[in-house]
Amino acid sequence: MKILILGMGHIGKALATTLRQQGHVVTGTTTTPAKVESLQQCADEIIVLQGSDRDAVIDAARSVDYVIITVAPNVKNTKTIEERHQHYQQTLLETCRNVADSETPSLFCSSFSVYGDGTQVEQDITEDSPTANHEEPSSKYYQLAEAEVLRHEKGCVLRFPDMYGAPGDMSFSERVKMAHEFFGGKILFGREALLYSIHFEDVVQAILHALEKQLNGIYNVCDNLSLPGTNAEVFDAICREQGLSDLEYTNHIKAPSQRISADKLYASGYSVQHSDPNSVYRQVHS
Repeated sequence: MKILILGMGHIGKALATTLRQQGHVVTGTTTTPAKVESLQQCADEIIVLQGSDRDAVIDAARSVDYVIITVAPNVKNTKTIEERHQHYQQTLLETCRNVADSETPSLFCSSFSVYGDGTQVEQDITEDSPTANHEEPSSKYYQLAEAEVLRHEKGCVLRFPDMYGAPGDMSFSERVKMAHEFFGGKILFGREALLYSIHFEDVVQAILHALEKQLNGIYNVCDNLSLPGTNAEVFDAICREQGLSDLEYTNHIKAPSQRISADKLYASGYSVQHSDPNSVYRQVHS
């Protein structure tokens, strides 16, 4: 199969390497010409393009059998709400819309942020639960991008929590330290939201699984057998370890405080292999 990977970060590079080993022909993309030479070790071809470049994306997508969209916003470009709207729209919505217009089936790496704080449902959150937080860019444009991908009957959306564990990624302790040093001890999330996270290797395996099983529709991807602690439980414990004051939770980016079910994906034969890295801080949930 000929596969196009939009976004050659840690996920894209790992996917490309494995897919080539499986016999697929892989084209990857980057927005940075200087990265082409190093990325050529992972893919058969590297194209320089922006996901918002309609003609370039459509041409690239029409030349393959399947597109995997791993693009993600860069937080460095989202200091203000206006910047978040513009950056998320270009990175997520316009990329997925251009792929959809090519009429080539695709898989999109989406986010749990589409569920908002989850208060619109009383039980476990499933793929059929209503989305929320329709104005916050970090939720709004993931939702709109998903809709573009699902225009194709073979389109697939995998909703992921916060990713960790990729080479060079900050640990959760380092994230807390950065919040104090650069953001005045504030974070955009709520105190009682569950700190769902997923190792980048599990992200890669989930995408490979979806491709192998030819999944379509929406799937939640997380540890289905364990409930994580809340932001406050984890981050406040880390603050105490580091001798820092507790963080202030602004709740601008809302996340659910109830269980998110991955039953649907687990039923297809997939399961997360990496346990919760913050389980040491977790308290018993009733």
